[in-house]
Amino acid sequence: MTADSELYDDLKADAEIRKLWSESIYKRDERRTFSKIKEVYDFIIVGAGTAGCVLARELIYNIPNINILVLEAGPPDAQVNDKKSLPFGYPYVQRTNETDWGYFIEAQKMKSSIDPTKEVINRGFAYPRGKIWGGCSSVNAMVYMRGQKTEYNKWADQGPEYKIWDWDHCLEAFKATENNAREKPDEEFKKYHGFNGLLHVEDIQNDNFKIVLDVIQAAKNLGIPHNNDFNGSRQNGAGPFQFTTKDGKRSSLADSYLKDALKKVEVYPRLQPLGPPYGSPNEIGKFVAVNVKSFSHVLEILWNKNTKNKDNTAIGVKYFCNGAVHNAYTSPKGEVILCSGAINSPQILMLSGIGPKDNLEANNIKVRKELPVGQNLMDHPSCVIAAKVSISNSTNASQPHYWSNGTEMAIFHKTNPEGKIPCREDFLNESPDFSIFD
Repeated sequence: MTADSELYDDLKADAEIRKLWSESIYKRDERRTFSKIKEVYDFIIVGAGTAGCVLARELIYNIPNINILVLEAGPPDAQVNDKKSLPFGYPYVQRTNETDWGYFIEAQKMKSSIDPTKEVINRGFAYPRGKIWGGCSSVNAMVYMRGQKTEYNKWADQGPEYKIWDWDHCLEAFKATENNAREKPDEEFKKYHGFNGLLHVEDIQNDNFKIVLDVIQAAKNLGIPHNNDFNGSRQNGAGPFQFTTKDGKRSSLADSYLKDALKKVEVYPRLQPLGPPYGSPNEIGKFVAVNVKSFSHVLEILWNKNTKNKDNTAIGVKYFCNGAVHNAYTSPKGEVILCSGAINSPQILMLSGIGPKDNLEANNIKVRKELPVGQNLMDHPSCVIAAKVSISNSTNASQPHYWSNGTEMAIFHKTNPEGKIPCREDFLNESPDFSIFD
């Protein structure tokens, strides 16, 4: 078969599926017939990050007889070296082409928070975003920290349809996902934490670091209260974090949710309305319910062009994988779910024609819907304070014993103070307007 004939067959199949989709003449149990000539799925999830992992698992265990495609631009987390799984190694999986998108916040002028009449210049800084199974949960510092109660309630105040985003609803969701391993939790702790979820959370032993206790005591001397649970009734104070780890090793959303979803296998009757050579009618088979494709970079959303008055209905995605461009489609009742993060989701929307009109037209992109996509990004950066100390067991990565000691503690002793942020000082008793909607 020549390249031209292969291209013709591909275009013919593409046109056939678009026609069937627009006429809605094939049902869910027939979709897998067409997957022999094109990729057809009930749900296409763009991004195997935090949201994508949770969605894949929840959809597959709550809706029977469906199949899901998850497209991830990065590698499986199992292909990344041990620096990813050992907590003190997280800086070594950030700002790398393999597992990080490599974004950088440009230097910019801003008003001083101390003296609003003065301008300060931000130097600019790296903005790590995970490009790997698990997304940022596979490259972050593993600190388990929820948002503030006032922020969630502000979301709920935006209108009746947002009431489910208030603190009480979100707290129940947090507890449902959490598997907290704190020893002998008191009744107050139990009010705010779950113990049967998939996401592992635990305390890191800091017994080897007297400096941790010294910092907490110094904070007390300054009037900053000790806080042993930043996800409890209050979030101000100084104390140790909890981390999303299990037995001292990273517990990402890929570990806790996506890999659980990959275990699901369905049995289905396969109907063959097209007849030979696609197989015999009523064939019984098995299929893996969730298919994750790594190194698959989504380029744009595909739109239905045949159904009247539904020109902006998403029917699939175009993605780049293994040196070629591919199309994947949804079944008539299916959905494309875009969860590629705060930066990549707006980018894909804009490449697909949804965004500010001026920006799209300047880049020769057809405007399907004018929306302020890609604007108003807010985040809560953490500030790290480095100090010179005169002790031998510091967290200085330049010390020769750093990696060997840290690895030994993580693997054999299930502890890992190396590289951790042992305590936090937080003064956010109130929630100013600029900190809302991060």
